[in-house]
Amino acid sequence: MFTSIDNLPAGIVGVVANGMVTADDRLRILEPSIAGAVAAGGRARLLYVAASDFAGYDRGGLYDDAVFGTRHFNHFDRIAFVVNDGPYQRAVLAMNGLMPARLKVFAPSEIVAAREWLKEGGG
Repeated sequence: MFTSIDNLPAGIVGVVANGMVTADDRLRILEPSIAGAVAAGGRARLLYVAASDFAGYDRGGLYDDAVFGTRHFNHFDRIAFVVNDGPYQRAVLAMNGLMPARLKVFAPSEIVAAREWLKEGGG
């Protein structure tokens, strides 16, 4: 499930991923937030927090994420991924350099630093 992170500066989209993320979560929460940020300022910055109970994506979720990623490939300026050390961190790090956005991984204790890094990418 995605939960929006409120009170972020303009152009920064934030979500917390808990439990199993569904395609409906992406369509209801993430897609409209990114579309709004892109419409308002060109490229968005994303704060993606994988909570300690994040269990991945439901059936078909990886395919949905691949489609999501190709559709929004050029829509991001910076992506801060907040996650504990483990397979999700390694998967994100493997993508670094493969997309036009700057990507940085932060530990959960560094969430303030992640927000600050995203602000640096603004206007």
